[in-house]
Amino acid sequence: MALTRYMRILLLSGIFLSPSLALYAEEPAATGIVFVVGGVGGLDPIQASAPWTLPKAGVPHRIEVFEWTHGKCRVLRDLQDTRYLLTQAEHLATTVRQTQAREPGRPIYLLAHSAGAGVALAAAEKLPPASLERILVLSAAVSPTYDLRGALRATRHEIVAFNSTYDRLCLDFCTNVFGTVDRVYGPAAGLDGFRTPADLDEEGQRLYQRLVQVPWRFEMCLKCTDGSHHGPCMPIFLARMVAPWLMP
Repeated sequence: MALTRYMRILLLSGIFLSPSLALYAEEPAATGIVFVVGGVGGLDPIQASAPWTLPKAGVPHRIEVFEWTHGKCRVLRDLQDTRYLLTQAEHLATTVRQTQAREPGRPIYLLAHSAGAGVALAAAEKLPPASLERILVLSAAVSPTYDLRGALRATRHEIVAFNSTYDRLCLDFCTNVFGTVDRVYGPAAGLDGFRTPADLDEEGQRLYQRLVQVPWRFEMCLKCTDGSHHGPCMPIFLARMVAPWLMP
């Protein structure tokens, strides 16, 4: 009888304690790290949507948001203060280097939206070759002639650029009036893509072969985004279009 009573107590304990124990179980270690860099003003929706969406879409990496702006709603200062932006790019590069020193072998990705693309690309230029797995830029608010060779050297794989020719308000009108983050007045690369320099040497040609440009297409409207500036930040776009580029 005593043994039977003891077995019942153990069984009931297992039923009621197992869920609570599971709450305290350590999560499996992430494969890599994705640094998310939002745009100007400190209110970019990707900063909220990416950490929530990407793990649910199967991305196994740790998602970290890199804050770089002057503060909330200081849009023009973020856009036009080049010295500050480059300082923040150095901070991001330092963060990557410190992470690699602390967790050697852990792959690192950069995911940037709008003006955050300028921070991410400038940070990559400050890193040793093959420091990053891949860089993804969404609606990049840098000029189409931005030289990507430095950032491409820092990546093992591609720079993937998502653009939309319908992003006219932010990446055509506003960048003509206020400029891109690299201080060029005109359409941004996130509108119709980056332009390959005409005078590339052999190394440059090899590097630019790893630039992948994904233009907005009408069928995307039915699946994930309307082609607007913040469309790529929406969860369904991140899950269907961005997440596959972040898989190991």
